[in-house]
Amino acid sequence: MDAAGIANPAPSGAEERHVRYSFTVQNTTDQLVTEAELWVCAPLPRTSTQQLLGLDVYPGGDKREDDLGNHLVRFVFSNVPPYAVRVATLGATLVLRETPEAVELQPGRYLNAEPLFEYDNEAFLRLAPEFPAEASHETARTIFAWVRGYLQDVGYDGADRGALHALTQKKGDCTEYATLFVAFCRRAGIPARALGGYVTSQNAVLDPAAYHNWAEYYLDGTWHLADPLAGTIGNGGTRYVAMRILGPSDSPLKNHARFRSLGAGIQAVMDR
Repeated sequence: MDAAGIANPAPSGAEERHVRYSFTVQNTTDQLVTEAELWVCAPLPRTSTQQLLGLDVYPGGDKREDDLGNHLVRFVFSNVPPYAVRVATLGATLVLRETPEAVELQPGRYLNAEPLFEYDNEAFLRLAPEFPAEASHETARTIFAWVRGYLQDVGYDGADRGALHALTQKKGDCTEYATLFVAFCRRAGIPARALGGYVTSQNAVLDPAAYHNWAEYYLDGTWHLADPLAGTIGNGGTRYVAMRILGPSDSPLKNHARFRSLGAGIQAVMDR
């Protein structure tokens, strides 16, 4: 086990959580693949409501962080025979807190207009309502309520279409609810970001179908949870397992949300 924090019992108002998930990697060709790679997201090491205490990885993998702070694991499989499969498994021990702890903010990083959060786009500006020009919880809640009332939930959509799509099309899945909320918060001067992961109230084997995106905004020295699709704001931190910060980065995952396989004829799926 690789320690990723202080392995103490969960403090008051927090819960220790154990999650596991695995991937099947297959050589779909009739040729030997001398090297196959699998890059996957591991739980974020530290957020205002989450601390990663330990991570079990089988078989062994290389670990790194991208410039957003996402925690990544790289598996390498050598000499994979034709049509053969390999399995990669991760198990994490976490502490999840209902009440957020103070965390350091990267100044300005989460105020930018950028892909997925295009609040400086001409079409966005033309359609955007005016919210209070004040970085406050009241402003964040006003934005939250407006996004919930404005968007139509279309169910799961595998593409991350972002805030501009959400505003112009008036619809989306959890990604668009989260990114539109983030874009409006940033436009109002409130640092905000979108996260991806899983919502679970107990120890679990993570189901790929349960993947979910939500948001956080930063005020009073910490991040505050906001899940516009679910109607949750300011609480519920013990149910959200954060795996990814959305946005442009140097991640080897590129545009893949949760995992990416490399190698001629190599395909990977997250197991149920």
